[in-house]
Amino acid sequence: MKKLIFLFFVFIYFLGNSQQYVKDRFSGYTTVKSQYFKTAKDLTSYLPAGFSKTGNTDYTSYIQKGINENAAVIMPDFPVLVNESGLNLKSNQKILFQKNSKLIMKPNAKDRNGILNLFNIQNVDIYYPNLVGDKHKHLSTAGEWGMGIYILSSSDINIIGSNIQSCWGDGICIGGRNNISSSHITIKNSILNDHRRNGITIGGVTNLTIENAYIANTSGTNPQAGIDIEPDSNNYDIQNIKLTNIETKNNGNYGIIVSPGNMVGKKQKDISIAINNFKDNGSKIGLGMAVTRDKPSVGLPMLGGNISVSNFSSQNNSTGKFRSFKGASHKVNINLDFGKTGAASKSVTNYGQKLKNNNETITLK
Repeated sequence: MKKLIFLFFVFIYFLGNSQQYVKDRFSGYTTVKSQYFKTAKDLTSYLPAGFSKTGNTDYTSYIQKGINENAAVIMPDFPVLVNESGLNLKSNQKILFQKNSKLIMKPNAKDRNGILNLFNIQNVDIYYPNLVGDKHKHLSTAGEWGMGIYILSSSDINIIGSNIQSCWGDGICIGGRNNISSSHITIKNSILNDHRRNGITIGGVTNLTIENAYIANTSGTNPQAGIDIEPDSNNYDIQNIKLTNIETKNNGNYGIIVSPGNMVGKKQKDISIAINNFKDNGSKIGLGMAVTRDKPSVGLPMLGGNISVSNFSSQNNSTGKFRSFKGASHKVNINLDFGKTGAASKSVTNYGQKLKNNNETITLK
């Protein structure tokens, strides 16, 4: 009887904390499987005889062989352990995670790796990925770049119905290398929980759409944000970023932080970010804005472009619903809808000019 009562209260707890924008990450599963994976290879056939279904045996090499040899693959319908190398995807590939599929990162001491790696590839569709990192079992304290899905310099990537938990770094990292940004990335219907650095890091990409995401409980090493928009350098781009229906909760510092200051450099750069229907509950700061760094080099061209935030609401924030940080002046046009924050009018008087001059501003709780 005590167990039944406990389970009842657990059910009520999760019901009360259900996500507004991600009610069923497996939406469309039957159609997707029948339409795109009718002739796909089930990677269970690559596993050795007598394989385990408990997720306690490293099958990285077997699963990687199946990925290498097939364009459309279906993950085993049970948990699979992968080692620090993760799995490297290839161009023109479709991957389906079944309802019991799960990839678990084997505890390791690497400071940088990913469970699913997409490096310099194109045209990849990943459906319903279920990934668990080694945040709570990592074998060193070094680094902060253990990723769930790691995308670098790749294009035309679609990720649908993610459930990514407890990574040493980010749940999803989207960036570039060798001065090539990623492009045309779509992420829909995602749950990201308990990551150490960020739920999602946006480090270098053009044409990114993130829709219907729930990102919670990010904690461990800064920035500790649900979503961190932070390019690595002046060689990367942050263009046409659209974040729609984003819900963040109990993240260590920010629900969303916009911090493109690293883009200031010899090349004149413009950014474009549109955030619509974003709500935070219980992160230290709901929305952070650090458009440029404190002390950029003298004589460099000003950062330009547009940032818009509409239908923003935030509650239970220990520092503030919104905070901007001091830095150099810029030419970015910033349009923020403070109407739903409930902040006193004096907190946001002339905020547009304050943000353009990068004066520090915190709304009331």
